[in-house]
Amino acid sequence: MTTALSYALHTSPALLRVRTDDRSGERATLRITATNPGPAAVTCDSITITVPTGEEPHALTAGPETITARVEGTAGWEAEHHGSGVFHVRPAEPGTELKPGERIVITLANVEVNEAVGTAVLGISEQATDVTGVLRERAGGGRRLAKAPAGAMLEDFRPDCTIVPNGESVTLTWKCVDGPDYELFYGDQREVVNRYITDGHGEWTSPCLHTATAFMLLGTTEEAGSTVTYGLTTAVTVDVPDLEVGSLDANGVVRLFGEVQEVAGGTESGTWTYAADTDGMITGYIKTNQAGAPATLNVFVTPPGLKRQKFATQSWDVRGGTENQEASVLVPVPRGSVVSVVQKSDGGAFTAALTWFPFGSGPLRPVET
Repeated sequence: MTTALSYALHTSPALLRVRTDDRSGERATLRITATNPGPAAVTCDSITITVPTGEEPHALTAGPETITARVEGTAGWEAEHHGSGVFHVRPAEPGTELKPGERIVITLANVEVNEAVGTAVLGISEQATDVTGVLRERAGGGRRLAKAPAGAMLEDFRPDCTIVPNGESVTLTWKCVDGPDYELFYGDQREVVNRYITDGHGEWTSPCLHTATAFMLLGTTEEAGSTVTYGLTTAVTVDVPDLEVGSLDANGVVRLFGEVQEVAGGTESGTWTYAADTDGMITGYIKTNQAGAPATLNVFVTPPGLKRQKFATQSWDVRGGTENQEASVLVPVPRGSVVSVVQKSDGGAFTAALTWFPFGSGPLRPVET
C-alpha cells in the first residue's frame, strides 16, 4: 500500500562501521526526511520509526537508550521514544496538515552501532487520512542500513534497478569515507567520481546501456606508507540487449527476418519517407500498363554519416516475353537510415509493390516531411 508521505534516509557518517573496543565512543546520526509529494495536503496522525535493536547482524544498535530524537522543518511536530528503539512522531495539534512540498526531518542522534557486520532494516510506518477521510495505517517499507567492518572505506555499492530496457540508464549509489580517490570502471570506460560524492554519499548516473554491463568502484588511499585499494562490483542486465559475437552456435530455431511490412506501392504517383530502426532489405517492382508511358521506381537510402544512395528501376513496355514489362528492385538498408520511395509514370497507369524485410525487430517508420 502506498504511503501518503515519501521518505528518504540519510546517515552520518555515510559509512556505518561496527563498534570495536577502540571505537566504542563513536556515534551515528540518522536523518529521515518525510515529504508530502502532493498534489493535495496530507493530514498525518503519526509516523513510527523502528530501529532494530540487539547484538545480531540484522540489528543496528544494542543501546537504544542512548538515542535522542528531534524533529526539524515544519513547526509543531514532536518526537518521543517509546522504548526498545521505537520512536513516534506526531503533530502537537491533531489534524495538522502538511501542504504539498512541505517536509519534516526526523533526526535520531547518538546511535551506537553494534559489533556485528551485516544489514539492519529501519522500519517506517504512518497513520494518515486518505482521500475519503478514513485514517489508515501504512508501512513505508524498510530502509537498508549496511554495517561495514571497522576498517572499511567503501560499502553499499548498488544500482537503483538490476534490469533496464535497452537504451536506458541506471543510477549507482554507494557510501564511503571522504578523502580517498574513487574511480569507476564500466565496459571499456573509466571515470573519477569524487565530484559525485557529497558527505560520503555517492550517486552517479550511467550513459544509455545497450548490453549487460558490469561496474567496478575502486577507492585508493595510503595506509602505513603503502598504497591500499578497496573495491566493490555490481552488474546490470539489459532487456533485449544489442549483441556482438565472434562465432555463434545455434541449437534451436533461428529467425533471420522480423515481421515483414508493405511500404509505398499501389497505383498512384507519390513520395514516401521512412526511418529504419534495424538493418533490412526492401524488395519490390513497378509495372506499366501502357506502351510508351514508362513507370519509374526510385529508392533513396541515406545511411548514418554517408551520402544519399539511389536505387532505380523502370518499366517501359507492357508486353511479356523478354521485354521489360515488370521492373524489380532490391535495396539494402542499414539501421538508422532515412529511406525515400518515389514512384511515378509519364502518363500511363501502373502498379507497384514494395516489401520491407527487417533483419531484427523494427518497422520502417513513416516520417513527416
